[in-house]
Amino acid sequence: MADSEPQNVNFHAELPTCETQIIKILEELMSLPYFKNEAATSGAVHNVARHEDAITCVIESHGFKKFELPHGIKKEVAMKWLLQPELAHSIPVGTFIEQPFGTHNSPDFIIKVNHKVVLFLEAKSSKTTFPLYNSGGIKKDFIYVFCSEKTNETTIYKGESIITLEQQKLIDEHIKNAREQDKELNDKLKEIDENHRGVQYYTRPMINQSGGASYTNYFSHEQRSESEKRALDWVRYLCNE
Repeated sequence: MADSEPQNVNFHAELPTCETQIIKILEELMSLPYFKNEAATSGAVHNVARHEDAITCVIESHGFKKFELPHGIKKEVAMKWLLQPELAHSIPVGTFIEQPFGTHNSPDFIIKVNHKVVLFLEAKSSKTTFPLYNSGGIKKDFIYVFCSEKTNETTIYKGESIITLEQQKLIDEHIKNAREQDKELNDKLKEIDENHRGVQYYTRPMINQSGGASYTNYFSHEQRSESEKRALDWVRYLCNE
């Protein structure tokens, strides 16, 4: 059944096509300079300061319309759209949702290209040549848009170009064990809380990278071009499947 057209979105113009527009968006994103994530000063491209705003400008310039996540859709439901795009029937084709689950939750963008393709984009920026990844980890089928203040460049890549499934499984197992240890520690802290202050401890996961520039510089890395091409080819494959 076709998606109903929401009242606040103009669909009189022809909807952007998968192959021509989404690829152009990703290619243009790679040409952007540095922007800080969230509110901060940066370059004057598009007259915006936030990295997310710069990405929004690029997406909108290719005909996609901003849309609000329908009320009641939880993150665990939306995450299924990557592999089961038909479940996103309440999202109109040719629209995107910015920060659907808040500023501190991934993804930063959900783009519905057509009834068979829903993309998740995550904005990353850093003063160095590599980003940090928080407790959400690195999602293998997210497309990351990363810009660096040091190089004033932007690159794109799929999460699977950074971390393997085996590595992510090890990290997930470690986080699970840490959560169990946190609980044991907090139970003991509660037992000896003579000051009645409710002191508790929380282990915050953070994925970093090390080993020198050959490992951590996303812009001079030997696999940069391959990673960018891999992301673009994957989107082309989805569009033509």
